[in-house]
Amino acid sequence: MKYILLSVISLAVLANVAYAAPVDDQFVFSPDLRQVQAKHPSTHITAMKEDKTLTKIAGNFSLYTNATYFSIWGNTIAQGGANFPFQTWVAVAFIPTSNATVKKLEVSAGRQGGGTAGYELGLYSDDNGVPGTLIKGGHVSNLPNYGDCCAVATLNDPAGVPVTAGTQYWVVVSTTAQDTDIYAWAFNSTDMTPQLSASWCLGSTTYCGQHSGQWVPYEYVQLGFQVLGQLN
Repeated sequence: MKYILLSVISLAVLANVAYAAPVDDQFVFSPDLRQVQAKHPSTHITAMKEDKTLTKIAGNFSLYTNATYFSIWGNTIAQGGANFPFQTWVAVAFIPTSNATVKKLEVSAGRQGGGTAGYELGLYSDDNGVPGTLIKGGHVSNLPNYGDCCAVATLNDPAGVPVTAGTQYWVVVSTTAQDTDIYAWAFNSTDMTPQLSASWCLGSTTYCGQHSGQWVPYEYVQLGFQVLGQLN
């Protein structure tokens, strides 16, 4: 598979594409339903609580109180079925610079609209440039509302999971049959250089092309995330 390389110029153009299919007049999707924009972002700012007991292993959250990440533009995540025409998941890659123990994952992925279901958040190994095997994960239901700034969804693992310097890993947001709401993972545009991510699509060729049921790598504005733990 070839990575899709988008320049900074093309990113700016795509940010202005026409969106369609509004949901309750709060969110509008790109024509392929893979990206979503919040039309009415919250005027209230929720500052992210920094965990000073842990060290950042990887991630891109901003230190600015009012801009932890870009809260109104991101990728759609959905289980499919009655609420959405296809299943879609997203992942972001990272490479630790030191051997470390991962104890917390944080992502800027929230719930669109109402509902009480959550999603699955996990740390995965790499399989030839796409997410491979789940190393550690869990269900997360205490989610921020997509379009609000700037709470994060968190998965804690006090025991920790070892990761190796120079080895690629993935943070994945996925769904199960119980995760029936529609979600979105906000980008963090503080770094406009293309970064490695991957998308999963399961559905018709209208939405998934020829890659239904496969992880497909691409390069784009990085999704908002943070991997925390202890350096070994």
